[in-house]
Amino acid sequence: MHAGRRVAVVVPALDEEASIGDVVQGFRALASVDLVVVVDNRSRDRTAERAREAGAVVVAENRPGYGAALRAGIEHALERGAGIVVLAEADGTFDPADLARLLAELGESELVLGSRTAEMRGALRLGNRAVARLLAALWPRSSCALTDVGCTYRAFRARPGAALRAGASADGPEFSPRMICEAFRRGLAVREVPVRYGARSSGESKHTGSACAAARPAARMLRVRSSRDGWPRAEQRSAVAGVARAVTVPFQYPYGSRVKTRR
Repeated sequence: MHAGRRVAVVVPALDEEASIGDVVQGFRALASVDLVVVVDNRSRDRTAERAREAGAVVVAENRPGYGAALRAGIEHALERGAGIVVLAEADGTFDPADLARLLAELGESELVLGSRTAEMRGALRLGNRAVARLLAALWPRSSCALTDVGCTYRAFRARPGAALRAGASADGPEFSPRMICEAFRRGLAVREVPVRYGARSSGESKHTGSACAAARPAARMLRVRSSRDGWPRAEQRSAVAGVARAVTVPFQYPYGSRVKTRR
């Protein structure tokens, strides 16, 4: 329980038998956590078995994809009476102890996002920063200064949870930024807090194991579609200019000289 609300942790999993048991036990050891839901997304190993042995409720989701698994887990958590839903990973990259940071911000916020910026490197860091700047440009009225749009580790209250799940309808990794877009579109209070991001316990990430693997979800993230009805034309032009700056600024001074562009 946290602030009188039941806390459910949702963990999507695909072939993570080596790490899922430790992840489940780590969250179940926290006094604030009431339920851990592991969504088995068509694993071919003993992921589901290991999760049950560790004390998790296992939900099978046959639609392939990170977003599909998360939506199924969120739905199950809400049906079980969760007042707060937390999303995490099955590979051991996130520290259960950081959950306290997320929950502490839910008093004034409705969606609290983890940020791995301090510990991300290479293509993963660059891609997330670029998309974060894109979303900041599209929603300049938001008070949340985004740095990491792809971090699974996040917490939200149940009241807007169903709406966020419905609005973020993607089945793939673009689910994460679409949830943020939906929160911005609905005018929800969003906050970002730093979280630790360690090495995987085993195996290789489906999305960030290489530069090519990181590029694929980044490209899909950039296809985010959300309504911005009611914007004045001047604000729309400002947003487009912001997108251009977000894409070009990181590459303008690679060797100490300005890159010229046509106007």
